Amino acid sequence: MKIAMFPGSFNPLHEGHIDIIKRAAKMFDKLFVVVSINIDKERDDLNKRFLKVKKQIAQIKLKNVEVALNSGFTIDFAKKNKCKYLVRSLRDVKDFKYELVLAQANYKLDNNIETIFFVSNPSLVNISSHAIREMNKNIKALKKASKYGTFNHYN
Repeated sequence: MKIAMFPGSFNPLHEGHIDIIKRAAKMFDKLFVVVSINIDKERDDLNKRFLKVKKQIAQIKLKNVEVALNSGFTIDFAKKNKCKYLVRSLRDVKDFKYELVLAQANYKLDNNIETIFFVSNPSLVNISSHAIREMNKNIKALKKASKYGTFNHYN
């Protein structure tokens, strides 16, 4: 049985992630979408993210995809759940450089677990969780400012 995991912070899960999940689900007998902590990124409630991702994935109705929570090391989750493949996605050269370092580190930790790279769909390449979070912050700020009349002269 070919078992893979797609780890990420998924903060938030977006169409680029969903595209990768759908494509990876076709290649593996079982795919874990693993909501994890990324120490380099903004932290929020891990359990809240897990529940949100679980709800979103349930809507796509892929029978071989399971959402899981991981607060430890990716490679430890992979071993515990018999995953032989790590699914990762690449949008650009910057992603490749970052992902290459991770893949090599994971290989050193366990050379029986392979990293499989999926190249992003060109129409989704500009979508990122960071950009979505920034847009949401700006929208909230604009709504708050508008509430107090700051932008009334534009109406």
